[in-house]
Amino acid sequence: MDADRVANELPPRFGGILLGSLIAANFNSTADQQITIFSNPSKYIIRRIVVTNASASLTTAAGGIYTAVSKGGTAVVASSQAYTTLTGSTLFLDLTLNTSGSANITVKSSIPNLYLSLTTAQGTAATADVYVYGDIVTL
Repeated sequence: MDADRVANELPPRFGGILLGSLIAANFNSTADQQITIFSNPSKYIIRRIVVTNASASLTTAAGGIYTAVSKGGTAVVASSQAYTTLTGSTLFLDLTLNTSGSANITVKSSIPNLYLSLTTAQGTAATADVYVYGDIVTL
């Protein structure tokens, strides 16, 4: 069975899918953390980024998601994004996508990964999972 298909349909025909993830992201670090995009599609559109499974209450952590290291490239999520609603492991937060430059954030294969880069660390040990959802335009 081809993992990139559902019956005879390719991903672009059946809507949003999990594009990538970062499990146990360190929310007590301002270092770049790579969010691996699966299957390396040649073009995809980011529709939603979800953070969940926080190991501690994220009362201080703030920061964004970028297309390049060192807060470079395009800010997919702004550097001011707060995570304060994540007070336990069973909660989730839909991050606010930065669409000021375009209606949809389209990424090409020349940018195979995204990067979580906090501007403010939590101050104590804290982790959470980050999931990127969207549409594959071309494989």
